[in-house]
Amino acid sequence: MEAETVMSFDAIESCLKRGKGAVHLLGVAGFGMAGLAILLQARGFRVSGCDLRENRLTDRLKHLGVKVMRGHDPAHIESGLSAVIRSTAVSPAHPEVRAARERGVPVCRRGEVLAGLIRDRRSIAVSGTHGKTTTAAMMAQVLCRTGFEPDYFVGGEMDHFGGVAASGRGEWMVVEADESDGTVSLYEPDIAVITGVDYDHMEHFDSEEEFVRCFQTFADRTRERLYYCGEDRMAERVCAHRGISYGLGRTHDYHVRDLVEEAQATEFSLYRNDRRLGKIRIPVSGRHNVLNALAACAVCYDQGVSVESLSGALSRFEPVRRRFERICGGRGIEVYSDYAHHPAEIRAVMDSARRLKPRRVVAIFQPHRYSRTRALGPDFPPAFDGVDELILAPVYAASEHPVEGGTVEDLRAHFRTYGRISVVSESSLEAAWNRARDGRREGDLLLIIGAGDVETIAEWARAEWGA
Repeated sequence: MEAETVMSFDAIESCLKRGKGAVHLLGVAGFGMAGLAILLQARGFRVSGCDLRENRLTDRLKHLGVKVMRGHDPAHIESGLSAVIRSTAVSPAHPEVRAARERGVPVCRRGEVLAGLIRDRRSIAVSGTHGKTTTAAMMAQVLCRTGFEPDYFVGGEMDHFGGVAASGRGEWMVVEADESDGTVSLYEPDIAVITGVDYDHMEHFDSEEEFVRCFQTFADRTRERLYYCGEDRMAERVCAHRGISYGLGRTHDYHVRDLVEEAQATEFSLYRNDRRLGKIRIPVSGRHNVLNALAACAVCYDQGVSVESLSGALSRFEPVRRRFERICGGRGIEVYSDYAHHPAEIRAVMDSARRLKPRRVVAIFQPHRYSRTRALGPDFPPAFDGVDELILAPVYAASEHPVEGGTVEDLRAHFRTYGRISVVSESSLEAAWNRARDGRREGDLLLIIGAGDVETIAEWARAEWGA
């Protein structure tokens, strides 16, 4: 880990107390940085930020009074800044980072600051390789709708509910704790949730052991209660010595019975050990979402939320954007978009897709990072079982340089070896979209999958095929 440690937040906190709370965020158009900007401003910081692009998030920040600048420039590092905060996409060698250090301005990472922000709140931190965004969103919405008025920070957009973050008047703070750069090990929450531990982020972690150790530290630093998905072998290994488990099977502390799965909703009976607590219905499909809801139920019930209130709040759950999000349905074709970029997440997408019972499933997949594509290459083909036609777009680099074994053609070779899926690769997002559009058939389900800029294709589909 770099020398930029949690002490950087101590410096910011000290400056705020002296009335010098000006901070500048690099990469402010991203979910995590935009949410952090909202929370920092609510705490009394004077916030500015910059990014290469502007979007809905920066529009909201401007509306809230955050100064947003397009592009990166060392001139943004003005005198009087208390700190510069960088996203994981911004390198420590970035010109603005260097300018800050030259001028004696503390530089820290997003996760370090967020870990500091929960110090003076009763805190719930949700982490895990998969499901943490939806789980945190469910908890935030339940607590908001049951009178807790929490602060919350979610790594995705809840368009109609309140965006990526908000400041409430209550004592609780719900945060999504990101593991991608290792800063999850800095959190000391009152309550922690680990949704699963599946090796990822090879750009930061040299081994699976190092990755798991990060979660172990997170679990060990939890002050009160630790919850974990008992369906996940590694999460159970990390947490079983002291945690409260949740899962589909009856051996878990919190579990479900009488599960009814529909195309776009799920219903189940919630149990605490052998005691039936009540019925829960969520307006999303897939067993992965049952697990997400179970985590939210377990934490909120243990904090005094009645089952009736839980049921009412979750029945109105507003999903995060790009989590099996319906984009449009026109000309006989349904289009869904999903952020999935790990084989385990893609399997969950395919599970939800099958429930829609389309005549044919066509998927456009943009691999995310060369390092991940190389490390998990053989695991991707089986994850796409059920796809009738797969269109591969070029790897989204996320600031990485190409590596041998990690290109889209390397990935295509794994599919050829697997041999069960019709797959082609295209040279650009535009070419991938053109192939999907021109080859469409009545009754098709088009899936747009990936964590990079593949979302652009969803906008093209919406523009051409309507709502």
